[in-house]
Amino acid sequence: MTELIKRKLIYGAGALAVVAAVFVLTMGLTFGKIGDTRKNVKLGAAAPPITHISASVQDLSNAFISVAKAVTPAVVQIRVTSTPKAVNVPNGGNSPNDMFKFFFGPDFPFHNFNMPQGKPEPEQALGSGVIVSPDGYIITNNHVVQGADHDGIKVTLLDRRTFHAKLIGRDPTTDVAVIKIDGSDLPYVALGNSDSAHVGEWVVAIGNPFGLDYTVTQGIISALGRNIGIIRNKYGIEDFIQTDAVINPGNSGGPLVDLQGRVVGINTAIATNTGSYEGYGFAIPINIARHVAMDLIEHGKVLRPYIGVAIGDIDQTTAKALGLKEPGGVLVQSVESNSPAEKGGIKSGDVILKFDGVKVDHANQLQALVASKAPGDKASVEIFRNGKTEDKTVTLEERSGASFASISGSSGNSSESLSSLGLSVQDADKATLDNYGAKHGVVVTGVQPASEAYNRGVQQGDLITSVDNQPIKTTGDLEKAVDAHKPGDALLFRVITKDKVSQFLALEIPQK
Repeated sequence: MTELIKRKLIYGAGALAVVAAVFVLTMGLTFGKIGDTRKNVKLGAAAPPITHISASVQDLSNAFISVAKAVTPAVVQIRVTSTPKAVNVPNGGNSPNDMFKFFFGPDFPFHNFNMPQGKPEPEQALGSGVIVSPDGYIITNNHVVQGADHDGIKVTLLDRRTFHAKLIGRDPTTDVAVIKIDGSDLPYVALGNSDSAHVGEWVVAIGNPFGLDYTVTQGIISALGRNIGIIRNKYGIEDFIQTDAVINPGNSGGPLVDLQGRVVGINTAIATNTGSYEGYGFAIPINIARHVAMDLIEHGKVLRPYIGVAIGDIDQTTAKALGLKEPGGVLVQSVESNSPAEKGGIKSGDVILKFDGVKVDHANQLQALVASKAPGDKASVEIFRNGKTEDKTVTLEERSGASFASISGSSGNSSESLSSLGLSVQDADKATLDNYGAKHGVVVTGVQPASEAYNRGVQQGDLITSVDNQPIKTTGDLEKAVDAHKPGDALLFRVITKDKVSQFLALEIPQK
């Protein structure tokens, strides 16, 4: 019985094989006939509409192709696993993921695992990085790897090799981090000179947006020296390269490269209302990223130099009040005691025009220049004081809880007094002066909306201590200082805010 069944099965299998062979032969003949018939069907033009491409256009296309081929193998996908601490978030509060979503966007693919209710749930997020040495050092963003679990950083290369990466170090003040994978003869990139980057220059962004591996986009450098207020750190350094090359969630940490394949920036953030690309991307200049990475690799931390000044930008009104021919430089709002700046002879009210020979026009630019140095370096500083330029020399020191060049609010926001300025004041008693740490001044008791004082940023509760470097002890002193000027003149006020921040504010007496 069993043998009979076996024979039937064998015969059945043979029959099926014959049927299959006949089916394949028949279909092959059928498709062959269809194919023969389709020879009469014509689709598409016989020749392209454009038979000649200019050499310059073809060269540009070839340049993009060459950059993609050369750089993409050194770009990596970074998958980070993190387990947030248990946090009670009230209704309407911010979730622990808000910082990641600030950088990655609200649609970023976070993946929550099914954990017992009440326990923190591990999360995964994707970012990018770029290999900068053949033995596996990778530069990425701090916000990509921040909060990663132990052994929670996984790196995937273009050839699909995967590695567990070690965190070498992070620097929240620049949003740069370094991780390392164990390897040899790995593909790695050339680092360019971001100080030589130009607005209008072609650039290419490479990364893993929305988990779409190794995406290449192109654009130009739209602006340099952008300060967009995303590094939420007291000493944050923002001097971003702005580009219209498409950058989306997941691109963070990937390279921005020029047409010679040199990395000029590390893609970091986008300006968006939706969490996705809307035309503006921002990259950390590679000169900053390189300096930070070298410190992290060699020392495990960043040896951050400082000069010890609080600074602000200078607009037209402030320039007029200072006696400058045109807006330029940065205004020294205050100088820390015993700091390199004080030792070098820099005073509050000075305007820093050049730092180490580089012309300075914005506060964040000076921050970046200082950050590119090392403790112990000497730097020449050209200042404007009392209508004259002077040269000073400062010896940078390592920051230890001090401000290396902090932005103390734009000097474009200023204050004045009296009705023409929209300001009311009163004399300050000793207790008030002691509270502000001041020896003299008058207190702002009211600011009229839409007035000069209001528009320049004066607030109720500010203490005005001087005008044009002349001490103000009473409301009468302030009235005299203002009355001594005519409409259109600008005056430089020193004020101490309710937060005990001393700064200069310039106000222009309105035309009647």
